[in-house]
Amino acid sequence: MLALAAAAAACDTTRGATPVVTPSTQPPVQGRAPQPVVYAVPPSAAVTGAGGLTPAHMRDREVTRVALLLPFSADAAGARAEALRLLRAAELALFERGDSALLLMPRDTGGAADGARRAAEAALADGADIILGPLFGPAAVAAGEAARAAGVPVIAFSSDAEVAGGGVYLLSFPVEIEVARVVEYASRQGVERFAFIGPSTRYGETVAAALRAESALNAAAVTVEEYYSGGVEGMTGAAARLARQAGVEALDPLEAIRRQQRGWAPDETARFQAVILPEGGVRLRTLAPLLPYNDIDPLVIKFIGTGLWSDPDSLLEPALYGGWFAGPDPQTRARFERAYSDVYGETPSRIASLAYDAVALAAHLDAGPERYSRRAIEDPEGFLGADGLFRFTREGRIERGLAVFEVRQRELRLIEAAPERFDPVAF
Repeated sequence: MLALAAAAAACDTTRGATPVVTPSTQPPVQGRAPQPVVYAVPPSAAVTGAGGLTPAHMRDREVTRVALLLPFSADAAGARAEALRLLRAAELALFERGDSALLLMPRDTGGAADGARRAAEAALADGADIILGPLFGPAAVAAGEAARAAGVPVIAFSSDAEVAGGGVYLLSFPVEIEVARVVEYASRQGVERFAFIGPSTRYGETVAAALRAESALNAAAVTVEEYYSGGVEGMTGAAARLARQAGVEALDPLEAIRRQQRGWAPDETARFQAVILPEGGVRLRTLAPLLPYNDIDPLVIKFIGTGLWSDPDSLLEPALYGGWFAGPDPQTRARFERAYSDVYGETPSRIASLAYDAVALAAHLDAGPERYSRRAIEDPEGFLGADGLFRFTREGRIERGLAVFEVRQRELRLIEAAPERFDPVAF
């Protein structure tokens, strides 16, 4: 299974290049894992010694205490269920390292900032060397404030970039890096003008801002932006407005056949050559066909998306065929999913791998000479996790090595593999 290791420990030691980190061939833990135990906050004083929380079976070891802050008692049932899946993934990573001196200390945030602060303070009082989680942005801010005063780093699972910094690192899937990857790929295919059509929500606005920024970095531009609120009615109006600005006409059948045969290429006459649709699931399948209905033909205008497209439902909408989006390496992800399923008898959630990687990272750093220092966490060569390469920036944000996929009739086809190493960091 996946043993997260620093690239410097791999066999390729070419100076200035990030070597490939080969996943371990060791099998995952055998048998079913024990049921997770969540210590109350604070834990029983009977297991708390001078050095911090130390269970009886670990009293002869030099213990490294890893706190895991999750919303086990959140009001929302979905958040509670996700917390359990994250805990299981964290325990899987710990079980696979059976001789580890790591003590995993789950703590309940209740899904709120105040609860996260109390959980972090209790974990620090129990001797936490590093904090993993929380899941939500406000909770991560509160936990970060408590941990910063104690000089303890936080590896949070929020994708809110504003949370990062000051000792808080985001191990998540920010949409900005998905947009950056697909825009860079599209630009290499000749796209110089992009359009946006999406919801007037924080997510939609984040995608639009990332599209503008990444287009500029690739000598391209965003020429049209259309927003909508609500459902079908709002999408229909936005699609019609977008079509009026496209500068393209409906293809006659013969021209459509010719374009299909020779493959897609950017249209030099169109006001935009690619359009991003930041939706997923049913909403994506509602929005996508509205564009061809308004003569924005995917044979002329390339449809691109975000990680929300990484869903079998995307295969059900013909308007998306030929569309591009960026996502994690599928092979390493498959290994994690098999191990999780073998142990727990269910498929992990999309973000369960974050907790797995966080614990694996904590174990790896604990074995290093600098342990949980900024220098160690911000290793520019990065790490290999369940979703491929990742590394943290000095600002606490995450960079990921993503692949590019194309939606086909029966599959989400890999068309450009994820990078095997990161480019050097420019300081």
